[in-house]
Amino acid sequence: MLAKTIAKMSSWWILPALFVLSYAVYVGTHALGIERWVTLAFIGLMIVLERVYRYRYAVSQRSLLLRDITSTAVNLFVTGAVGGLLVLPVLVFLPEHLLGRKLVFGSPEQLGPLWLQVPIIMLFVSFFRYWMHRFQHKNEFLWKLHSYHHQVTDLQARNVLVSHPIDFGLRNVLVFFILGIIGFSPFAIVLAVPAVQVSGVFSHWGGDVKGGVLNYFFVTPEVHRWHHSATVPEGHRYSVNYGVEYSFWDILFGTFHLPQTAEGPEQPVRLGHPNGYVDEPNYLKLLLVPLGLYPPRWFKRAQQPAE
Repeated sequence: MLAKTIAKMSSWWILPALFVLSYAVYVGTHALGIERWVTLAFIGLMIVLERVYRYRYAVSQRSLLLRDITSTAVNLFVTGAVGGLLVLPVLVFLPEHLLGRKLVFGSPEQLGPLWLQVPIIMLFVSFFRYWMHRFQHKNEFLWKLHSYHHQVTDLQARNVLVSHPIDFGLRNVLVFFILGIIGFSPFAIVLAVPAVQVSGVFSHWGGDVKGGVLNYFFVTPEVHRWHHSATVPEGHRYSVNYGVEYSFWDILFGTFHLPQTAEGPEQPVRLGHPNGYVDEPNYLKLLLVPLGLYPPRWFKRAQQPAE
């Protein structure tokens, strides 16, 4: 009884506490170049804490463990590296060809003082990712890539990085390549980038944790579950809550959805693909089906309606 009481009380402050802790760790370990391992460590911590803060609508994901591990490893250690080889030469060529230098701005001082560059970076990255994410729901081909991320039937820490690599790269990698050629102060980037990464990592936390007022600034699990709702909320065509890290873009552009009850924010009862497609445990299918590189029988199994 005491353990349940402690868990219930701490569910209100554990999320902001982990936001602060993870930001400090990301910034403090930047010079070591271990950001990916830090991300894995926090995913592991969330998996453990999901057993403490049990969510009432949790759905077993045991059959998807190998798929989750594979997709996490690919998107953490491969997608960015391959994306850099393909995209960076093009991005670097543009300022060199048009401006005669490697960066868009020749000096970081042209972008203002450090205290101004940090919020500019945060707003630029979050604004780009909001509209890229929204376009991924609207464009037919990009939705084929992105929809596999929406076949998960429960938000859990281990499926936060479950996405087709192209889909993941467009939403989570490309913007940082663009950021790198603009010419911001490296120190400003070190301070700003973790601030736009923190809530994105915790958005898939499967624990029953409370966002409170943070729901209106950050993409908390309470906010992000509605983005993964199996039923698109009335009045919205594709989805809601497109923000990757901050929810104020959704508030500004009319896509925010978090209905309230007397007990607090209402949560969707069922998560999953809006067309009812089942989650796909085979990572190879996740890679090939959206690109049309599959035997016909795979397509039928991949699009089997959920019962």
